[in-house]
This record gives sequence, C-alpha cells and structure tokens, in this order.
Amino acid sequence: MTEKIIPIITEVGEICGRDAIFLDKVRVINESAFELTGEFNGTLCSNLKDNIYKKYKITFSGVHVFKMIELDFCDIENAQSSFDLIENSKEILKMITKDKTEYIRKIDESYKHFVFRTYDTVFEIIEKHYKLKLK
Repeated sequence: MTEKIIPIITEVGEICGRDAIFLDKVRVINESAFELTGEFNGTLCSNLKDNIYKKYKITFSGVHVFKMIELDFCDIENAQSSFDLIENSKEILKMITKDKTEYIRKIDESYKHFVFRTYDTVFEIIEKHYKLKLK
C-alpha cells in the first residue's frame, strides 16, 4: 500500500501554511505523552475569521514515536496542510512487523502517524490518541 498524506480537519478547519501554527511550548507529561501549546493563525484556518489568533493545546498520548525536526531538515513530504495523517504509514507497518516477529506486543493497527508543522519545527508522532483544546 502506498502512503498517503491526509489533512486533519479540526474545530478551526483545515490548517494550511507555514505561518498557520505558532508554537510556544513543548511539555513532556510522561514517557508516552506530551503536549504542544501555541496559537493558530486565523487567516490560515478554514473555519476562523481573518486576523484572529486562537490559542491551542494539543495533547498526544500512547506515543511510540516522537520526532522534533527543524523545518528545513524535514524529509517528510510537505503537503499544503500543517496537520496531517499519514495513511498506510511505512513506519507503522515496520513497527507492527517487528512487534509480531519479536513478540513485543506494544503496537497494532489502532496507532496513527501524524505530522504537525509549526513555523520552525515539524513534529512526527506515532501514537494512539490526541486531543485538541482551543482557548
């Protein structure tokens, strides 16, 4: 199966563009959860009005992969969207294969592969759940 990048539609709509997500803070909650806080640029979110900045906190849990990559060094295909799901992820397939071969029993098909692109940093996450809160 071929990997496919699919934009995530959130409460603020589709988030598109380098200036769409500003990051203020990264906080590790524990070894399998972390949160990102910052602001969405309303002019680049399909459900927000122009010139409105909306604060967000997104929490990822059940995390097996957390990569933080400077934007200019990221090799992940750059779609127009700033928050994407990688469907048919090669990384997840590789992890599931290893899990079954070595009887690790830590990952299955319920895990998702996300890419969250902020102004300067790209986050690649393989996890079980995320929750987005707007303030």
